[in-house]
Amino acid sequence: MLTYYPSGSTFDPSVRVLALPAHAIGDIGEVHAGDGLPAGAFDVPSANLIMAATPCDGPLFLPAIGQASRRTGRDIMLVRTGLFPETLSAVSVDVAFAQAASPMIIPNLAFMRHVDQSLWLVPPLHGPFIEIRTDGLRLTTTAPFSDWDQRCDGTSRAASEIVRIVARGRSC
Repeated sequence: MLTYYPSGSTFDPSVRVLALPAHAIGDIGEVHAGDGLPAGAFDVPSANLIMAATPCDGPLFLPAIGQASRRTGRDIMLVRTGLFPETLSAVSVDVAFAQAASPMIIPNLAFMRHVDQSLWLVPPLHGPFIEIRTDGLRLTTTAPFSDWDQRCDGTSRAASEIVRIVARGRSC
C-alpha cells in the first residue's frame, strides 16, 4: 500500500484514491494538464496511461477521455469517487483504450483486489476485464474470479483499501 498520495498530502479524496492504481503500476508519473480531463491528472509514460479522478458522476468527462486518448495515444483511466469514496459513494472507473481508429471506451467498472494481490477493473455484470499492471492496462475476456462470491470478496477488499486511503488523508 502506498504511504504517499499521488500529488503529496492532499485533502481532495478523489486524488487520494489514485494511490490505489498508482501502487499497482508502481509509478505515478508527472502531472498532466489539459485535454479536457479533470485537474490533477497524472501521465505515466511507462504504462502508456493517463490517470485522472473526479467526484463527478458520469457522463461528465466521458467524451473527454476518448478525445484525450485520441490526442495523446495513451490509455485513459478516469476514477469517479463521489464526495465520500466507498463510504457514501461507490467508486467507479471509466477507461478509454487507445486504438488506431478510435478509442474503445469501457465505462462503469469497479476496482477488484484479487486474492493474489493483483488489481483489476471488473464490469457490473458482463463485459471485458482489465488488469492494472506495471506495464499498463491489460484487457481480457477471462474473469479474474470463478463465481459471484469471489467477485464480491475482491470488490470488498478494494473498497476497504479505498476507505483506508481516504481516511488516512483526513487525519493529516
